[in-house]
Amino acid sequence: MLKKWIFILFIGVLLPIYPPAHAETKTTDFKAAFIRNNDLWIKKGNAETQITKGDYIRYPKWSYDGKWIAYQRGKEAGNGNGELWVYHLKQHKHFQIHSNAGVNFQWAPSKNMLGFLANHTLNLVTVQLPKPLRVQQLAANAGSFSWLPKGNGLLISKKANNELHSDILLLKIFLYRKPNTQHFYTIPVSKNEYYAGTSPFKWSPDHKWISFVLTPTASLSADSNTLCLLSENGRGFKRVDEMLNDQNWFQWAPSQSVIGFIKGSGREAASNKQLTVLEAAAHFNTSLTPKGFADRDFSWTNQHTIFVSRSKESKWAKLADRPLPRLFKIKLDTKEQKALTTPAKNEGDFAPNYYNKHLFWVRTDRRTAHIYLTHLDKIQEKQWIKNCNVASNFYDRWKWDEVFSLYKGD
Repeated sequence: MLKKWIFILFIGVLLPIYPPAHAETKTTDFKAAFIRNNDLWIKKGNAETQITKGDYIRYPKWSYDGKWIAYQRGKEAGNGNGELWVYHLKQHKHFQIHSNAGVNFQWAPSKNMLGFLANHTLNLVTVQLPKPLRVQQLAANAGSFSWLPKGNGLLISKKANNELHSDILLLKIFLYRKPNTQHFYTIPVSKNEYYAGTSPFKWSPDHKWISFVLTPTASLSADSNTLCLLSENGRGFKRVDEMLNDQNWFQWAPSQSVIGFIKGSGREAASNKQLTVLEAAAHFNTSLTPKGFADRDFSWTNQHTIFVSRSKESKWAKLADRPLPRLFKIKLDTKEQKALTTPAKNEGDFAPNYYNKHLFWVRTDRRTAHIYLTHLDKIQEKQWIKNCNVASNFYDRWKWDEVFSLYKGD
């Protein structure tokens, strides 16, 4: 009997030495900007800090090093434009960059330079202390833009002239001592086409392919756009499929030239929307959406796994009757698909976002929104941020980057 108690005591002493196989989710290393009551807030670990007071803030975006946040300040009933500001986290200082900029403003991938569109002009500013440098105009009549992968320049799109059926030009602007503009590619537009421009651009991990959406005039763009792929050398161009003009609805896999996108025409987000995967060099694609369902958002974890926000497919209905999604995990190698989250009946899970072995997403009942996360080694839903603003939506397609931005720095 004595030996038995000694053995139990011995095991009891040893057990605390070995932690459980799956530790509780830790949030101390994560950082995000979010909008609450229309003001800008920062979440770092478990601490929240209010940055603005009494403003109307949207589209917070982190600089590459996490020291600055760019954001739009404006009015609720705006036309998509607003004041462009930057905020320095350590010095707690705000600087206005422009009084009337659009929502396409982007940090350089490896330096604190900010490109933005204002009045159809591409502008550039170096953001630094004690104050940002003077804004430099790079290109007039610009339609859209993105930074080149190395940050040494930008790729822009613009119409060849003012004619409705004019071609679309892609130009590279290299940032030497003096900006140098070079023609890269011309997208031909025929007499029976109404293409007006492009979305911003995304490069494959090996930088050999560029993806973007070709957009028609505004009324047509609400229902159908065309996903395109262009090789980096400008020799290979293909129009892939129809989809809506949503930057989050086409994404490259993390380590291969494989692109995922949500295809399907029609402005209703819960109808005719299928998650599809395509190898850039191939001529066929694979749909991953079961019949009777619609996919709303997605995020790659690695080249074998995708997390998707999925609801039942539905024709247009009153707001309260529209189906809300939950998250599913898809394994591409085995074709296995299974539900991941369990929101309440009146809630839905949107905008999955993978970072550092964790999955983040937005849970909403359409009146308020919360940010959830889980460690992927052990699925355990945890509310990380409570009471964010609900993003604007168009036929149930939500713009969650208006109100939430996760910092993904090293």
